[in-house]
Amino acid sequence: MGKKAQQPSQYLCVVLLLWTCCALPALSEEHRIRNIVLVHGAWADGSGWRGVYDILVKDGYHVSIVQQPETSFRDDVAATRRVIAQQNGPCILGGHSYG
Repeated sequence: MGKKAQQPSQYLCVVLLLWTCCALPALSEEHRIRNIVLVHGAWADGSGWRGVYDILVKDGYHVSIVQQPETSFRDDVAATRRVIAQQNGPCILGGHSYG
């Protein structure tokens, strides 16, 4: 898939992530989720999230990108769990395709 074909889906991911972060009116600003963990799809790596990462960081979110080893499903899940465990509070987990 070319770079141009990926951009619309990446922007949709950003919109959905921001909506999820901001659409919880019952939560005060101090309780709003600020951590986002992004997981890449198969046959890709974490660099595919760079555009989304830049937008979210600019908007004040703490963003982590999981770099899956793609050696086995178990290893990929373990890598994702390690990154989630490193967050300093609740997080939103966003993935693409296999991620």
